[in-house]
Order: sequence, then structure tokens, then C-alpha cells
Amino acid sequence: MNGTTPEIVKNGLIKEKPSVSFSTEIHVNGASLCFETNSIIMDSDGTILSGAAEDLLQKMLPTRDYCPSRQFTFTLLLNLRAFISPWDLLQKILQHCMFEQNSNVDNFRRESRVKMFENVLQFCQEWTQNIPYDFRDASMRDRLLELFGLCSVDSSTQRKCDELMYSLRSTLSKLERYENALRSLQQNVEDPPIQSELFVGLANICRDPSVVAQQLAHIELERLSMIGPDELVELMSSGDLEDLHQLSEKANKATNIQHYVAWFNQLTTLVATEILRHSRKKFRVKTIEYFIDVAKECINIGNFNSLMAIVAGLSLHPIARLKKTWARVEKSKLEILQHQLDPTGNFVSYRATLKAAIWRWEGAKQDTEKVIIPFFGLLIKDLFLIYSRCTVILPNGHLNFAMFTQFAEQLRNLIKWKNRPCPFKRNPPVLQYLLLAANYSDKNLLLLSYEYESPEISVEKEEYRRLKEDSPK
Repeated sequence: MNGTTPEIVKNGLIKEKPSVSFSTEIHVNGASLCFETNSIIMDSDGTILSGAAEDLLQKMLPTRDYCPSRQFTFTLLLNLRAFISPWDLLQKILQHCMFEQNSNVDNFRRESRVKMFENVLQFCQEWTQNIPYDFRDASMRDRLLELFGLCSVDSSTQRKCDELMYSLRSTLSKLERYENALRSLQQNVEDPPIQSELFVGLANICRDPSVVAQQLAHIELERLSMIGPDELVELMSSGDLEDLHQLSEKANKATNIQHYVAWFNQLTTLVATEILRHSRKKFRVKTIEYFIDVAKECINIGNFNSLMAIVAGLSLHPIARLKKTWARVEKSKLEILQHQLDPTGNFVSYRATLKAAIWRWEGAKQDTEKVIIPFFGLLIKDLFLIYSRCTVILPNGHLNFAMFTQFAEQLRNLIKWKNRPCPFKRNPPVLQYLLLAANYSDKNLLLLSYEYESPEISVEKEEYRRLKEDSPK
């Protein structure tokens, strides 16, 4: 991937343009793929469908008279990393800018240099704002400063460079503080479990389910906002998505995805814990109905990830098997959730509700109507299906830009949703409880379930016997 060493001649002009092409061969899935075709295929409307790697890269490089759209830039920055590292790509951009400045006498004029700078700046703004984690590596920041040093014209342009670097460092500093805070935030496990004959827990602290749903939106948006597009691509390239939690542990840069998945699991366990914390059936029923109401409020807000986590908690075996408890739950409260969670037609009901939330966002007149937190597990699987087609080289050796665009559009929507400040007032006591309340272990959840309602089938009886034997006397 090394370019030709530029030869400096008279007047400081470069005689030969340095190469910014890919290597002639790229190995994907064990196959050697050549990129000798120099063409871009478009449809009748001028929309790019596919293109040779070098030609697509050339269309992304800013010049004095040309700047790619931010959408086009994001699409290629996001997808080309499957074939070339961000560091190598930035190196090629630096080589390109060196040539542009020295290839033509006109490019030395102040007006031309300012135009070139503005186009380079817009390109770098798109990169640092929407895929900032590429610059966690100091070498990437150093190379970016080198690019600005090359293109900067005067104190005004230098100030713009400084502002971009300040914003980038602030973003990376926020990320570091967030990751350090989560590492120090250890989830407590209550063992042995403390049961109560009184009505206790979250439902007693906050009787209004809508307030809890709003606080869940705060947590969701904070954690979702910290997931970078590069982390998602890293996850997509890790392999099969059958087990999202285990897969996120395999991905080298998926730290914030791990945190988000861990939060989903934490909320799921919290729901089950809050129910089984009550030794009296009527309070277990009351707690179940309370969380169903919280889930409904999550739908109204547009917080589908918490909705799914709550329903997952209600569906855990220790909760789902409590037939006598569920017999007293108001059936009408379950109907809307059953409709949303129907997996028929690849979750067609949920997708319809999500689409309605998107329409509401687009026509919203109030901030509270502009919240969309998608069900992360299903979103990841949808993204994986698209991404798996992005990395397939077409028979003519082209990259599939149509799929690049589809993948990028999905992530641009996610960026728009996740970067939205939460419009609801914070409630510190409720937030603290949601984040720090001790949960029961899986073993204790099941043990309490069997103690409340005796096992009926032989498998459960045997499991209950083993649990009691393993429990401390």
C-alpha cells in the first residue's frame, strides 16, 4: 500500500503524483482479489452502485475544486475499513494533499489554498465527529495534525484546526472518563437474598411508572451514545452473531457494546429480583403489573431496548413458571406487550411500532417526542445481515457501494438517535436504584421461585433438590 515517493522538481512542484491506490491484490476470505478495473457503475439517476476500489477512493479525496458530500465520506470511511486500516487511509489522504498542493502553480495561490483547506477541513470534520474513536491512537492524532500543518494557510485556518482538535480531544476524554467510571461500577449480588413480606423495592420508591421509564431512557441514551460506529463494524467483522454477549467479548474494540449488553442483562435480572423479593403473592402480582406499566411507558417514549429487557425479565424461567402468581395478573395489561413481542414475520409488529416512532420524530414539535432507542439485539442482527454483503467482492472486482450506502444509512440514523440529549428531568434516587440495586444470582432466583410455588414436573423437582443441597445451611 506504499505510494510512489514524490520527486520534487523546480518551483517546488511534484513531478509525479504519489499513488493513493490500494495494493493490486487484497485477500478476503482466503481469496486473492485484483482491482485492475477502473470504473464506477451508476444507475440512471446517477446513484453509484459499485466501483473499483481505487476509483471510489479517488472520489472521496478533497481537492481545491471538489469536496465529497459528508454522506459519501461517511459511507466510505465506514466501509473501506474492511479492506484498508484507518491509519493507512489517513496516510494516503496526506499523500494526496501533498500532491495537490505541489502539482500546479495555481494551487500555491492563497485563494486556492484556502479552498483546498476548507474542503479538507469538512472531510476531517465528518471523520472526527462521526467516527471519532479512530483517533484514540496517538499516531492517528499526530497524522491528523500533520495534515492540518500541511493545509493550514493562516491564523484563521489554524484556529479552525485547533477547534476541531479541541472538540476531538473532548470527545475522547469523555469516553475515557465513561469507561473508567463503568469499570469501577460493580454490580452487587445479594447473596443470601433478603425477602420481604412488605411492598418494597423500586415500585415502592417510585409509584409512577412513567418516571421510571424516563430514567431508563437516561441510562439507555448515555450508554448507547458511547458506542462508536467503528466498534459496531468491529463487532460485525467478528463473526456469527448467535451469542451477542460472547461475541462482544471477542471483538477487540467493542468495549462499549459490552457495557450496553451488560446493562440489558442487568435490567432483565433486576425485574426478576424485584418480583421475587416479595414473599407474598399479592405483592409479586403488584410488582409484575408495575413493570408491565413501565414497559408500556417505554413504548410511549420510544425506548424499545428497555421494553425488551423488562419483558425478558418477566419471561425468565423463575418468573414465567409462577402459574398461581400470573393467574392473578390483569390480563389486559399483557395484551399490548404480547403484540409488540410477537416474533412473527421477523418482529413485524415491533418494526411497525418503531417506524411509527420514527415518523413521530420527524414531525415532532416537542423534545419528548424525539426519542428513539431501538432494540439493540435486533438492530445488531439487522446490521450484520447488511454488513455481510458489504464485504463480498462483486464478480467484476468491484466493491458493492449500494450495500455500503445501505449500511451507512442505518448507522447514520443510529448516530442521530443516540446523540439526542435525553429530554426528561433526572430523578437521582430512581437512577441510583436502577444502576446500583443489588440483584439476586440466577441460582437464588430459581430457588426462591420453587419455594414460592412448588415444582410440579420431575425435571423441576430434581433441579430444586440440587439447589437445596448446594445452598449453605
